[in-house]
Amino acid sequence: MKVQSFTKLFDHSVVKPNATREDVVQFAETAARLDTASLTVQPHYIPLALELLKGTDVSVGSVVGFPQGNETPTMKEFQAKEVLALGAQEIDMVMNIPALLNGEKDWFIEDIQRVVNAGSGYKTKVILENCFLNEEQKRCACDWVAQAGAHFVKTSTAYADGGATLEDVRLMTEAVAGRCQVKAAGGVRKIEEVLAYLKAGATRFGSTRTDQF
Repeated sequence: MKVQSFTKLFDHSVVKPNATREDVVQFAETAARLDTASLTVQPHYIPLALELLKGTDVSVGSVVGFPQGNETPTMKEFQAKEVLALGAQEIDMVMNIPALLNGEKDWFIEDIQRVVNAGSGYKTKVILENCFLNEEQKRCACDWVAQAGAHFVKTSTAYADGGATLEDVRLMTEAVAGRCQVKAAGGVRKIEEVLAYLKAGATRFGSTRTDQF
């Protein structure tokens, strides 16, 4: 695998609640230097990230319903339209975890579809937060996310307990059955681990330490 294609596997991310302007500048410099797939920032920093990454091939991503996902579908739709209006090209959203646990399929799918349909020409990645789910719930979530038309299912926010595991990525890859892609986030820190996750089915990675691989 070429170095450039390797770095395009990563969403370099700075979404911690206390991120400063200086942090975003530093992360943008790293994303531009490595030519990552994207730089994911808080909505507040989308204009700054766009300015810093002007002239590069790095997309600017942001978050919706982050980090708990318990907003209503219309609230998430509003957030999605706002971040898209600011210039975001990718959205990482947290699914409605209670809707899944309660078996509220229509609510769950509407929640995602409103974000997927908030605009055009961008990718939507849906975070499951697997640490809260059993195997059956993970499979159900992946199936419903795929039915809703999202581009990716994602393992975790990295802000709850636990992160990505190979077992989860294998399960998610099987559950989506090619209808969308799988993003691994949280705790993947070595090249050997990246290669193992690629073999398990992941096609994108969230990382705050992309320059350390």
